[in-house]
Order: sequence, then structure tokens, then C-alpha cells
Amino acid sequence: MEQLLVSHWHKNTRYEIQSINDTEYIVPCEYGAVYDPIKSENEMMTDALNLGKYLTENDLGQNEMVLDFVHKYGLLGIMPDIAGSDIGKNERVIVHDNIFTESGIVDVNEFAKTFFPLDNIDIMSKSNQKGKLRLYYRSPIYSTMFLRKYRYCEPLDWIKKYFKYLYSFMLKEPKLPEFLPPRLTYKIDDRNGLNLLCEYDSLKAMIDFAFAKAVTNDKKPIRSCKHCEKLFYATDIRSEFCSARCRNQYNVYKSRAKH
Repeated sequence: MEQLLVSHWHKNTRYEIQSINDTEYIVPCEYGAVYDPIKSENEMMTDALNLGKYLTENDLGQNEMVLDFVHKYGLLGIMPDIAGSDIGKNERVIVHDNIFTESGIVDVNEFAKTFFPLDNIDIMSKSNQKGKLRLYYRSPIYSTMFLRKYRYCEPLDWIKKYFKYLYSFMLKEPKLPEFLPPRLTYKIDDRNGLNLLCEYDSLKAMIDFAFAKAVTNDKKPIRSCKHCEKLFYATDIRSEFCSARCRNQYNVYKSRAKH
């Protein structure tokens, strides 16, 4: 096994906030492209933590901050994350324990309406079509989420709730063992020899797994910058600053304070 292949994620070119049925959603407006966020998983994870910190501590500019994150990385993929890979295989779907809704068994199309509020979509029909587009060996529901014909959306409040939830584990009160594990699957891929293909159900699962790896790392790579207090991932155990600029500014202020 030469490498661990990772399934890619779709990011639209532009998103906006729309009010639909009295709920604010983040809605894709222009079709984008597939990319590999795992190449910057630690940056994405610390961006998520810093956004959660901002949302927890500030009331102004929250929507703009969330949109900035989504434009950089895409939507979280909450639908497959909380329901698993059985979407579209049965008329009812199991909703697993999550921070957004109650768990239980629900009608699959009723469940889908939460994430496709602008489309009249029949998940059972679309998922069972033969010869339909498949992205990177992903499940049919993954492809349906990102077809040009449909607009997969996510409730704005749910997205905010996730970032604040993630950041809460950087505080003293929550216990890390209570962190809900990400949904991960894998298969053996034979396109270029035999390799493991790790399939993330969602972007959220990528962030969750990067966070879980970081907080269980003995080197404690998630640090708070000594100057600006921004959270960052330290690749060097000696790192105290998120950037060279912060290090230089800290030293300048420290030098001035001596005079």
C-alpha cells in the first residue's frame, strides 16, 4: 500500500443566505468543482475552531464569517453525516445521534426536504437510477447532493451550532470522550495498484477526524497564538505563534515595553 487515497468534496463557486419557509439557509448559487480538502485538513480544522470561537464570543458579523468559511471549503454535508449511507436504499432512514435533530427513524423524502428546500426531489427514485453520475466511487446520495440539477442547502443555524459545538471542546467543561465520532468508511481501490480509499460521508467528518487526531496527539499541536490568541496547528513542538508576523509583532511590543 503506497498511499491512502481520500475521497474528494464539492465546493460551489458562490453561496448566499436565503430565507426559505421561515428558515435561513446557505444556498449554492453557482456550480463549482471537486477538490481534496484533506490536503489542508489541519488548516480547515483550526479555521473551524476559530470560527466557533468567534461565534461563541461575538454577535456581530456572524453570517459573513460563516459564509467566508463555506466559500473556502464548501458546505458541511450534514445530511449524510447524521443519516449514514442508507439514504436512498430504503423508504425510511435511520437518523443517528447528532447535535442537530432527534435521532430515530424517519421517511427518507421528508428527511431530504430539510436539505433540498428548493427542489421537489424523490431520493428513492434518484438514488436507484442506473447509469447516473457517480463521483469518485461515492454513494449515489453523494452524487445527488452535488448534481447541477439540485441545490443541496444547509440551515444556517445548524452550521453555526456545529462550529460552536466543536470549539466547546477547547474549553474546560466539556469532556472529550463525549465528542461524537465522525462517520468514516473505507474500501480497497484498484485503479493504481491496491490502495485504501477512505470515504468521508461529509466535510464535517473530515474536520471531526482531524480534530480527534489533534487532541489525542501527545505533542498537543492545537495551540493559541501568544500574540493574537488565534488557534493554530503547530507543526513544530516549539511553536508559540500562528505566523511569523505575530511572532515579530510580539517581540516588537515586548521590546517597547522594556523601555
